[in-house]
Amino acid sequence: MYELLNDILECIEFVSRSVLSNLSEIVETWDQSSQMYAGIVEKINVAWRAPLDTELLEEFPDIRNKVAKKLEWLGNDQLSILRLLIERMFKINECLKIKLDRINNKLEKISFEEHKELKHSVREHVIWIEDCWTYLHCLYMQLDFTMMSLIVLDEESATNLVKAIQQDEKDRSTIQKSQTYMQSCLSLIKFISNKTKVKQLCVLKAL
Repeated sequence: MYELLNDILECIEFVSRSVLSNLSEIVETWDQSSQMYAGIVEKINVAWRAPLDTELLEEFPDIRNKVAKKLEWLGNDQLSILRLLIERMFKINECLKIKLDRINNKLEKISFEEHKELKHSVREHVIWIEDCWTYLHCLYMQLDFTMMSLIVLDEESATNLVKAIQQDEKDRSTIQKSQTYMQSCLSLIKFISNKTKVKQLCVLKAL
């Protein structure tokens, strides 16, 4: 039971200390870069559509193409940032999944007959971790699918990148409960420790 609870605690700490900070940075950076990309796409389309002075076109016949190409380079820089964020999300997601799988494997082998008072609490903690992983996985899939569906220089497609980072408030509040679950898990470990000490004391007295 100690080993299981310590794995749960380690997983909760990972969410609290690593996932939340990384997620906050990913959301902020994605929001900025996707909006910049959407703005660049709009400017490129304006560059191709905007009426230009005849004399200017005679002097610089390839001006539209040059402006559009320069903006495309800037847009590609923002897309590179977004792709790196997706990779980062994937790594965080996979790391949490590995920890969760290890917990579930141990959970299947644990007998709760001696720890009936802990059964509900332990499963509640594991369900919370599963909810966190589901939230992260869905967000990753949402970002990845939107990027794969991107139509270059299409304004609606670029706007979809901006919308892709939008999150459900309920999901966001779920993952932010890490401190509460950390304290709860520490209490469970302390409870088991005290119970073990009492049991050992009784054995010694019996001797």
